[in-house]
Amino acid sequence: MAYVVGLNSGSSLDSVDAVLLDMEMDNQGLPQLNRVVAYREYAWPDSVHADVLQAINLNLGIAALCRLSFVVGATFGKFVNALLQESGVDASEVEVIGVDGQTIYQEPPESSKWTGQEFDDPIASFQDGRLGATLQIGEGAVVSALTGIRTVTHFRPADMALGGTGAPIEEFLDYVHYRHQAPLITLNIGGIANIHAIHAEREKTMAFDTGPGNILMDRLARDYFGVPYDRDGAIAHSGAVHEPMLHTLLQHPFLKRKPPRSAWREDFSDAYLANILEHYRDVPKEDMMATLAEFTVVAIVRALHQVPFLSQVKYLVGNGGGVLNGALTGRLAELLPEHMQFVLSDHFGIPAKANEAAKFGALGYANLMGVAANIPHASGARGPALLGKLHWPPV
Repeated sequence: MAYVVGLNSGSSLDSVDAVLLDMEMDNQGLPQLNRVVAYREYAWPDSVHADVLQAINLNLGIAALCRLSFVVGATFGKFVNALLQESGVDASEVEVIGVDGQTIYQEPPESSKWTGQEFDDPIASFQDGRLGATLQIGEGAVVSALTGIRTVTHFRPADMALGGTGAPIEEFLDYVHYRHQAPLITLNIGGIANIHAIHAEREKTMAFDTGPGNILMDRLARDYFGVPYDRDGAIAHSGAVHEPMLHTLLQHPFLKRKPPRSAWREDFSDAYLANILEHYRDVPKEDMMATLAEFTVVAIVRALHQVPFLSQVKYLVGNGGGVLNGALTGRLAELLPEHMQFVLSDHFGIPAKANEAAKFGALGYANLMGVAANIPHASGARGPALLGKLHWPPV
């Protein structure tokens, strides 16, 4: 048995999720999650939150961004120490911390422009965008120094260096945790929504972003209703779907991309939403929320139909903060194929809101154990890779 800590902060920046896991290696040489020992949500310090948002909006200079990476690392370290203290676990008992960092920028590969010669001249391929790029902040050396625990960070670059999308990157835990129940699909609704289609044969497993999760609804809640998010989907429930607005939303070019695909804030940016809302400015605000919720759900359902083995899938397993929005999950249950049932990941032993943090903990443990944790068929990478950068505590 090994204690493992996982941390996650997504594009919505609503909190830093921290989880303490009990893990071990199974008899097939794969990490196995035995149980979730503890889970906490920690609010970003206001000043740090403001700076991270500035960075994501590309409004921070390189010097400030460099400093912020160390500040974010210190924030992560503080939260790990708090989790361990609250759980009564000493740092010496923890094998590894897995934390991707806070994603600031993500540019998926332009695979539609691939010629098959991308790695003949990789400099040009990274320069012109045929191969993707990503940037996470949160200096792992700081996390390790403040906690005294080995820390693995920045999992996406190793996959992207091989031509992969680098996002979603969390399908490894879903594969090892659910492969005995496969075929099965997991759905994460964070700022961006994504699915992981798990097959018992690893090379058939898929993972890709479906489109917006909470990101558009959260912005509308903040700017039009003065609340951070639509709690329980109450605002959406009070409105009605505006069909012309929904039709416009469903023309978004992201939905036309074939898997594997990944989205980032720029796909569903403030400017994009402002343009939509201006065009439909006479639509009641509650109807706008209902329409954004419907957009999220329809995009998810369309994505499900891109899974070749969908007819064999019994469960859609939900996780992430968005599954607490009844307007989303209720409508999703209505639109699912009749043979599928929507359940929360709690049903399989992982609390829904702890799931993403647990996935990064599992990736950190896989790195420590020397296990390649990307799934090339899911990401489009040309081969397996050991994900993450290992930082050792002071000696």
